[in-house]
Amino acid sequence: MAILTALRPDEIEQVISTYGLDVAEAKGVLAGSVNTSFQVVDGQGRRFWLRVYEEQDHRGASREARLLSRLAAAGVNTPSPLARVEAGPDGRFVATIRDKPACAFPFIEGIHRCQASVTTDDAALVGASLARVHRAGQAFTEADALTSSSRFSIGDIRARLTSLSGRGLPAELEAARRRLEQQAERLAQVIPKAAPLALIHGDLFRDNVLFTPDGSVSLLDFESASTGQAAFDLMVTTLSWCFGDDLDRELARALFRGYAAIRPLDAAEIGELWDQGRIACIRFATTRMSDYELRPRDQGVYKDYRRFLARLRALDELGSALPRFLGL
Repeated sequence: MAILTALRPDEIEQVISTYGLDVAEAKGVLAGSVNTSFQVVDGQGRRFWLRVYEEQDHRGASREARLLSRLAAAGVNTPSPLARVEAGPDGRFVATIRDKPACAFPFIEGIHRCQASVTTDDAALVGASLARVHRAGQAFTEADALTSSSRFSIGDIRARLTSLSGRGLPAELEAARRRLEQQAERLAQVIPKAAPLALIHGDLFRDNVLFTPDGSVSLLDFESASTGQAAFDLMVTTLSWCFGDDLDRELARALFRGYAAIRPLDAAEIGELWDQGRIACIRFATTRMSDYELRPRDQGVYKDYRRFLARLRALDELGSALPRFLGL
């Protein structure tokens, strides 16, 4: 990811000062796919993150910040945003820089797992952590206004795929776009039978989980959080954590065991895993096309859409046998 908003040192100092902090050092970080991040060190050597939101407006950033604060208070391991010295027009947490919303977060000490290092214990811990997020969301009310429908519904993804047509895409990319468009059209007709949850993470990839020195995990980046299906969130997480060259049965079963120990799935949710898994593949293959393939390759992190085409093929091969494969 590029540093899309290249802040000057004085601008960083200005926004950080609204949180009652000073700045001894700051540097941009190539991480994530849609936001600009800076790691900030204050005069006491404490580290913080400054996130500049590149796609969400102030209202969306404020909602995410309030959500994180509420989750942390409910016992979910996630960094709670720092509060400003004085609340601004967008509440306690959100500052403004160059007309964009920004938030500051404490630095969490920990490591990310590479795919080759993920163990069944890791997968079970991640599954249990996701279940705690879903369970915490059960206490949300409509009046809390902490979530809304996803920006990445199957209808939104179909529209994005359509917008990519006629742009002179390379032959391989256009063939993939057409295949995804056809699959998305069919899946748009599927009506979930399970009741939606008030909160799903929507993006629990390995780079959004820190394994901390105390043996727990910290969940990061709730920007894609929304109302949605438990099956979708579980399949996003499974396809992220349990897929190397193919779907790893033991890792996937461990993840689902960890989840069920905190929040058992009902029959309707189990029945939707295959369709929701395919929707997840289409969603991430599509956004990787638009977010990475159509940008210059020298602008930081690159994520290959083909990885989710491979996951889609694996799910198509499993078909209705997926719940049995997962030990359900």
